[in-house]
Amino acid sequence: MVLLIAEVIAGLVLMIWRGQVVEQMIRVVGYILIAAAAAYIVYYFTGGRTDEMLLGYAALSGAAGALLVLLSGFFLRAFPILAGCLMILSSAAGLYQMMNSIYTPWYSKALSVLVLLLGILILIHPGAIANAIVFCIGAAFVVNGISGLIMIRRI
Repeated sequence: MVLLIAEVIAGLVLMIWRGQVVEQMIRVVGYILIAAAAAYIVYYFTGGRTDEMLLGYAALSGAAGALLVLLSGFFLRAFPILAGCLMILSSAAGLYQMMNSIYTPWYSKALSVLVLLLGILILIHPGAIANAIVFCIGAAFVVNGISGLIMIRRI
């Protein structure tokens, strides 16, 4: 029951503070990577054998964690734009290949056009798309938590 209540609360938090929650989640992943780097360093110096790969893992994990912590806002804003560009390029290349083939069904072409339009929409409104996705995830948490609480009450 406690987990279901926590799920409802987490869903409401996601629905209300969409962008800030995702940015904090990016930072948490960064802190986890920094902690992993520290663990690699500790293991390197206290472990039975010294493996230089552990120092490489520590450096890579620490650098990635520091980037995520320091540039979390940038990653939050840049990811939808990069995803939109990749969707546009991928669907445009697919459409180009399909237009030259008489064997490609119409629904494959229509799907590529739909992906192209979605990529353009993401480029035009990158924050709105990300916020809508986070809102839907939060709403799913709330609905799942409430339905679980109702099921517990009936049992």
